[in-house]
Amino acid sequence: MATMAQLTSAKSGSRETLYGRCLCCFVTNLNYNQCNLSRVQYLRYLPPGVLIDIYVMMSHRDDLKDMLFEQLADLEIFERLLRFDPSRQKLFCCLATLMGKGKPLATQLQQSFTLRFKQKERHTLKTASRLATLAKAKLALVTACSSFNSNKWGDRKHNQCDDDLLLQADSAAFDDEKQNGVDIIDFGLRLGSFLSEAGWLSQSIEILSCVSLKLKTIELDSKLKIIQLDCLQRLLHSEAALSNFKSAERTFNKLTNLLTEIAAESIPKPLLANTYTQFSEMYFARNEYDYSHMWSAMAIQNLEETTPERITIDVLRQAAKACVVKRDFQRANMLICQAKQRAKNVFGSKHQKYADTLLDYGFFLLNVDCAYQSVNVYIEALDIKRYIFGNRNFHVALAHEDLSYAYYVHEYSTGNFTCARDHVEKAVDIMQDLVPSDHLRLASAKRVKALLLEEIALNKMAEGADDEGLLKQSEDLHKFALQLSLEVFGEEAERMHQKAIEIKTDLLGPYDYEVGLSIGHLASLYNYQMKKYREAEELYLRSIQISLRVFGSSYSGLEYDYLGLCHVYETLREYEKYLMYAHILENWQILRSQNLTMNVRNHLLIKFCNQIKGSE
Repeated sequence: MATMAQLTSAKSGSRETLYGRCLCCFVTNLNYNQCNLSRVQYLRYLPPGVLIDIYVMMSHRDDLKDMLFEQLADLEIFERLLRFDPSRQKLFCCLATLMGKGKPLATQLQQSFTLRFKQKERHTLKTASRLATLAKAKLALVTACSSFNSNKWGDRKHNQCDDDLLLQADSAAFDDEKQNGVDIIDFGLRLGSFLSEAGWLSQSIEILSCVSLKLKTIELDSKLKIIQLDCLQRLLHSEAALSNFKSAERTFNKLTNLLTEIAAESIPKPLLANTYTQFSEMYFARNEYDYSHMWSAMAIQNLEETTPERITIDVLRQAAKACVVKRDFQRANMLICQAKQRAKNVFGSKHQKYADTLLDYGFFLLNVDCAYQSVNVYIEALDIKRYIFGNRNFHVALAHEDLSYAYYVHEYSTGNFTCARDHVEKAVDIMQDLVPSDHLRLASAKRVKALLLEEIALNKMAEGADDEGLLKQSEDLHKFALQLSLEVFGEEAERMHQKAIEIKTDLLGPYDYEVGLSIGHLASLYNYQMKKYREAEELYLRSIQISLRVFGSSYSGLEYDYLGLCHVYETLREYEKYLMYAHILENWQILRSQNLTMNVRNHLLIKFCNQIKGSE
């Protein structure tokens, strides 16, 4: 059992106070005897700020996980806390703790909400039946009054009173049902978004889908159509993030149809900006970068000074990513740096929104050939994600994968892939627990692992060691990832590498960075495994041309191609060409070393300046 001092210290960032000591004393003495269990049932009546502090302290005690799970699985309690904004971050921590200890709180909340939703639906049917009965009674009364044709004022007054009572009952029942519907919709939107942000996307999709269905049962006025728009854009975010592209496409179509039904001036600008950002995210995830860039630009156009910072940051982040893949690096740098600074100023350096901006900043740095800085940024982002969401989380797995690939690029020249392999194996391990075996996100992590195993095997073979086992693992992972990608996007191809080049060339143009990567991978396959040296030579030269055009002569990826060409020419005994590219490679190494030293110095200088500002 945790001591009082340990529990008090667990409440980070605060000094010991009388309030803290009281809560600590209460939690320290909690156990499963009958008296304590009765007392715990009254916790729900505490103010939400006090209640969440107690729950955070309880989360630090392993022996109280069942008690905490029972409390937070109560929808009424969770709804109260969710409506109290200051408790949101602490709720994330409690959820992460319970999920990490094998208590499926996210699933329980989703199932409880779905059950409540079905109960409300049955109540709606009963209400509809009651309204139909009232309508029949009203019709019978009107008919009777007409046939009686009384001239007595008293009779007419009596009939009018009966008619008024029926109208009031009809209206009251309808208003009551409508209010109940709005209440469950509001809670569903909050809960669905919370679980999405917490990394439990499947549960989020289930809840938001229920809310969307509920909205279909209500006669939508202009205000409810705005709520429906909000619901669908939240749902699209979760579906795209989980790579559920077929469902996302249906949701996207509903959204575009709804946008044509609502007068543009009646849609709040922040909601419109957020909706367009979700469109951009969906197209980005599907590698349709032109559409992603278009929608991100439209999102920016709808930003205002009064737009909530959370939305502004997300709009800037997504626009920056779209600019990166369009190779508009100057604009991307401006957008992501602004998003990062806003997130840090508004939410602080330990918030998930700041971590999100760091991941996107790392993506930018990697694409402008600053692998060293990218690795450091990804490490910081991963630490924040793990602190908030725990180790076994979808968002954490994605951060591991991003960091692994950054390490792979950074350490390619050294051949030391220990850190890269460690992080990608963690990503694969987490994904295998959270998503089906044929999921695209798992395939993405396995693709990175395949690249690493291939390079490790080739390095060992170059040292004289025969490691066909690693090459076989790499080949199997590549085939799994590529085949699944083709199935998800609905395409077939006999030669997967060639199809990847063709697709990317059509989408991005012949001189795009992604095209160069695929060309380089196929060249490596021809060179080291299939012994097709002339085909490899042609592809290496194409890849070099793209890299020089996009990044310049000090780009890190050029090393792969120069080494590959040296191997080709050495094997073909074309020694004049071999010496030429060996000399080019030597000059590249000198230039690269100079740039790397300069980048490290600049990074340390910026870090030092920030420390000075912080001390002031």
